Amino acid sequence: MLKPSGDGWVPVEVGESDTTVYRRGDVYAKCCAPSGVAELSAERDRISWLSGTGLPGATVVDWLESVEGGCLLTTAVPGVAGDLLPAGSHGRAMRSLGRVLRELHSLENCPFERPLGDVISSAADVVRRGAVNPDFLTDEWRKVAPEELLAEVVAESTYVEKVLEPVVCHGDACLPNIFFDPDTLEVTGLIDLGRLGIADRYADLALTTIQLHDEWSADPAPFLEAYGVPDPDPRRLHFFRLLDPLTWG
Repeated sequence: MLKPSGDGWVPVEVGESDTTVYRRGDVYAKCCAPSGVAELSAERDRISWLSGTGLPGATVVDWLESVEGGCLLTTAVPGVAGDLLPAGSHGRAMRSLGRVLRELHSLENCPFERPLGDVISSAADVVRRGAVNPDFLTDEWRKVAPEELLAEVVAESTYVEKVLEPVVCHGDACLPNIFFDPDTLEVTGLIDLGRLGIADRYADLALTTIQLHDEWSADPAPFLEAYGVPDPDPRRLHFFRLLDPLTWG
């Protein structure tokens, strides 16, 4: 695996990907083996694109690639990750997040796509390989064979395809990937953009709302109202909450 050059890099334990992350000052280095270069370079391109839209986030500092792998250097996003905010700040933070996610979903001319069919195919591959991570499943879903969960996804996809609302989605809009100013509680940046692309808006709404419930024990109503969908479609929320954990493996 390729590593950043120079001294002073400190390893950081973060995320669920097959990369190694280091920090030196205000710069992060995400490094991968040769097998991960295509995925990491795709994330680089997404960070570069989003940084040109005016939305808060990291910027690309450098890209290193060799036979040992790849290394993406980006600026650090100020603030604190959403999962670390104290309970008293959750209401204001949810409203800030709703506004920023709506702004993200309103962007145009995004060159990246995540077609629903491709995502389901990815889930099918994970299930076929027996690679579904049970930690990502609810207690109820752990009692069900992954093949049955996938079958439910495939069956319900007919409905979801009919009501798709394609927008620029983050793709992994979980609280650790959203940073906030601890004082103003405004969003200071979106990170881990490897899945950013055109997809149904509920791909983000489903993950964010379940995170607010699970991590903050919060009613997501302030978030949904600020976003502009106070009465979301429960079928699409359930669909994407079930689909997402089947794609990580």
